[in-house]
Amino acid sequence: MKNIRKYNNNIILANDRGQEVIVLGKGIGFQTNPGSPVDVSLIEKVFVPQDTVHLSRFADTLSDLAYEYILLATKVVDCGKELLQTKLNPSVVVALADHFSIAFKHLKEHIDMPTPLKWDLRHLYPREFEAGLRGLEIIRQERQLAFPESEAVNIALHFINAEIDAADMSTTFKIVTITSDIIGIIKEYFHIILNEEAFDVMPFVIHLRNLVLRYTVRPDQKAQSGDDELYALVTKRYPEASACCNRICAYLQDTQGWKPLHNDLLFLTLHIKRITESVSR
Repeated sequence: MKNIRKYNNNIILANDRGQEVIVLGKGIGFQTNPGSPVDVSLIEKVFVPQDTVHLSRFADTLSDLAYEYILLATKVVDCGKELLQTKLNPSVVVALADHFSIAFKHLKEHIDMPTPLKWDLRHLYPREFEAGLRGLEIIRQERQLAFPESEAVNIALHFINAEIDAADMSTTFKIVTITSDIIGIIKEYFHIILNEEAFDVMPFVIHLRNLVLRYTVRPDQKAQSGDDELYALVTKRYPEASACCNRICAYLQDTQGWKPLHNDLLFLTLHIKRITESVSR
């Protein structure tokens, strides 16, 4: 591995067997020149960005952040990857490091930031919330600070954002909020109590997340209009589920300006029928 460019004393761009990578290590960039071998004993983390454009932007952003927060973010992200067993956008390290730089300042100044999505995340995204709790434990162990549990929510939001590869955190907030609102509509309509973490409810939550993604982040990937005859058959066979689905459709039109296609409504109706069959009213 050879040095290509030094960003600062702790971050360099290197050539690793023909591939450009970002290398982190305390003092790894000190007194090094382009072409010189990298001291592998100093390497603490290696990043392989998606492409050259992302690589340059990624490294520039990292170099503007305090190294202590970058290192802490990498440990939290590595723990999250192990638990979630899914691919995360590498930029989550930058986002978390930037968040930590603000969070630690707020903690020092005794500023308490509200976390209105705590309940929603705990129930709708239990695995990500658990990853957030484990990340919180890492922070407490590393920094010997009584970080509030609300930080687990913020870490979980960053994991969700990295999983769906959303453009910004506002999209993730929108996904969680809309999902929670739709679950609330179903509960109110049928006068039932749903366990959002139940085995038969989680596929519905995932379906809702994908639906919101199609209408926000990936509008060019909207579902096809579907089979109108099949949609008519399902609405006739499951009138209550269909009526609830229409209420959800009205909510999406009123709050987001979306007009779900028949194929979306078809699957929503079937999901609603399935998850409401086994609960007591």
